[in-house]
Amino acid sequence: MKKRHFEERSQFMSLENHFLNTFFSGLYFSASDFIAIGRANGVELKMHSCEMLIKDLLNESNNAGTLNGVIASMNALIDERISSCHRLSLEYPNARAALAKLAQKANGSKALLARELRGNPYEH
Repeated sequence: MKKRHFEERSQFMSLENHFLNTFFSGLYFSASDFIAIGRANGVELKMHSCEMLIKDLLNESNNAGTLNGVIASMNALIDERISSCHRLSLEYPNARAALAKLAQKANGSKALLARELRGNPYEH
């Protein structure tokens, strides 16, 4: 009989997958972005793949009780990226439609973070 490796599922799996896929989020967070967010919220992360960093960031901050700060930091970074899209759309009018789509997806990402912050009322 084969041994199967079962990885522990994260409670933030949908959020992790959303931010790792730029098609859905409209954003790219680098490894240094995740490390900086963690450092600002008391979570020390070591350089690793973005997949492991976001998983560690969300789970460790949740365990430490600093998840709200991490989400606020992510929202601040998203706001910076949205304002960059608006600035670039003014400087490059031909790219306006594509940049507007990215800004719209980034706003959707903020809504997803807000939903995560409120939590699931059915889980207790």
